[in-house]
Amino acid sequence: ILIGKQSVGKSRLIEALAGETFNFISGSLGSRRPTVLEFRNVASAKVSRWHVRDQKTGQWEEHPIDRVMKLVGQLHQELGESVSAEPIYVRIESCGCVDMQIV
Repeated sequence: ILIGKQSVGKSRLIEALAGETFNFISGSLGSRRPTVLEFRNVASAKVSRWHVRDQKTGQWEEHPIDRVMKLVGQLHQELGESVSAEPIYVRIESCGCVDMQIV
């Protein structure tokens, strides 16, 4: 679990672990719900593969990284000024990351 005040570098740390720019960034309250990030090392992967788990079906859906950014941003912003305990699940499969999970 990664917890810290706003704008102290949590997103940068996650991006360093993923090996890519990813995390939703906002000048205001950006993270309005937990985001569960799964990093899976796939030694044979030539490119990173990003997935978001559909909240209704529970199925993993692969998307380009820019679409993942948009989806995560929308899921945070749809709450308006409130927050939620319902997490967003994101998975990255890459030869450049280690096997771990971060909430």
